[in-house]
Amino acid sequence: MKTRNIIRTETNNHYLKNITQWLREHVEKGDDKPKGFPLNLYLGTPATDDDALAHKEEFLRFCQDWQQPVPAGHVEFVNKNYPELGNMKVPVHLIFDSVEDLASWAGHLVEYHSAVSKLDVVKKECPDLIDSAIEIITPLSNLEEDDFSRFIAVAKWLMANRKSGAFIRQIPVRGIDTHWFEIHRHLLIDFLRAPLALDPRRSDLLQLGLQPPPQMVAMRILDHVLRGRVGGMSFLSSDVHNLEKLNLKPHRVIFIDDVQTALSLPDIAGTVAIITPTSNPAQVAGISWIANARCQYIGSIDRRSFALLHNLRLYLPAIENLNLNEEIFYKNRDLWTDDERSSYNGALTALNQAEAFFYRAMAEGAYGSNVRLDLERIPMADIQQVLGVKTAADEAAESFTAVGQGDAK
Repeated sequence: MKTRNIIRTETNNHYLKNITQWLREHVEKGDDKPKGFPLNLYLGTPATDDDALAHKEEFLRFCQDWQQPVPAGHVEFVNKNYPELGNMKVPVHLIFDSVEDLASWAGHLVEYHSAVSKLDVVKKECPDLIDSAIEIITPLSNLEEDDFSRFIAVAKWLMANRKSGAFIRQIPVRGIDTHWFEIHRHLLIDFLRAPLALDPRRSDLLQLGLQPPPQMVAMRILDHVLRGRVGGMSFLSSDVHNLEKLNLKPHRVIFIDDVQTALSLPDIAGTVAIITPTSNPAQVAGISWIANARCQYIGSIDRRSFALLHNLRLYLPAIENLNLNEEIFYKNRDLWTDDERSSYNGALTALNQAEAFFYRAMAEGAYGSNVRLDLERIPMADIQQVLGVKTAADEAAESFTAVGQGDAK
């Protein structure tokens, strides 16, 4: 004997299992009664008098409960006479005349109404996309009306301009900006995947015919001669295409994760510091004056930095790791913090044996659970030491030694 809570669970499961087909039939037929409706849901009525009498108290509660008003649909009863109970009005089925009735019981009525209204709009505005709309109807129906209108307008424009080469800012739809597009990009790609034959492994703008903004690379020039080749500029940012045009030709390129650390470095002859790119490292590594230089890497000591080093080494096989080691990590253990952003624990095949061992030890919690050493916390003296640059202490010691030798003479 089923309670109302049990029926809610059953109707919810039935709704989720069949809603896609029902919406498809709604689009095709335009009504709210797809195949299978009216739907009779069995309430678990005892099959025999003996079964009812064996659970008399439960049976009485069952009959009384289902005689109360129901939120949607209607209950089918039969009149029966029981030896110990007399004439009883026994509930047998809960009958739903429409999907709307079932959705109401299942707690999906608002969602269903939204789905139907949005499919009606798609059918009117862009009928070629109706099948795609049905496939993603749940996230589509959750869009606010203004966002849904923009979503459809953008989809229609992309369909009509498949190789526009436009920037997001150039899409002629009111209210569209980069922030909006990034929020809805994956849903747009799912919506247009079949009609535009998009690659399921990609989610970039290029396959939508749009042009992404150029990747900007920030760098600090640490040599006064090299600075003279770019008008004396010390810190600059440019896209990859224009960086290739610079006549820098440094002997050494240091990839460094942190802007503050890069700005704090002293002059180093023949050296340029590049702020490590977190995406598309191949483009940066392909710049000729970078590819031909001696490349080195300095980063925070955490799993994310090992992943960045791995990505760089795929395109710059000879790049040297300067500070991702246990010695620097452990001697600065009082500066460790929680690692809240590194979640990747997979294999990094471009690491050498020592790097891979240290990376696995960190990933497996050998030094504690999710600990890291931020690059900004590593003393600048340690950074300069691994770079082979004299620190103020080194220079003071040399000066003291020179003075002492002079006095001895």
